[in-house]
Amino acid sequence: MLYEKTDIRDNKTVFDTNLWISYFITGKLTELVDMILNKRVILYRSDELTQELREVMLRPKIKRYFPLNIDQYLALYERITIYCKTEAKFKNCTDAKDNFLFDLAYQSHSNFLVSGDKKVLQTPVKKSLKVLNLSDYKSMIGIK
Repeated sequence: MLYEKTDIRDNKTVFDTNLWISYFITGKLTELVDMILNKRVILYRSDELTQELREVMLRPKIKRYFPLNIDQYLALYERITIYCKTEAKFKNCTDAKDNFLFDLAYQSHSNFLVSGDKKVLQTPVKKSLKVLNLSDYKSMIGIK
């Protein structure tokens, strides 16, 4: 998919849990810092996203990939994201457990929802929100 590069003021974004896990495990946190500082990406979180992230990180098959205490990763996550209180409204995702991501994206007035989950990526949305995989998102904001 090709998109025009977006205005830097419009980089309000929600990352799905799978992306946070990937960034933490691969140690590519400098890429996140670059997005925030140089591309002016604003990342949002909600109680539901934080809870899911914690639950996934504590799974035995995932937890072993984290050299630091899980709370240290969550503290970093909370420092680089903006909290948005949400209400459950969205009901169109084919995987109902992911509706909270769309609630967060719409209620934080985000322009992007970035995910590696096919069901999330295939969910129909309003034109005000673009649902992208990480590769397309990075191309859009100018990261190679």
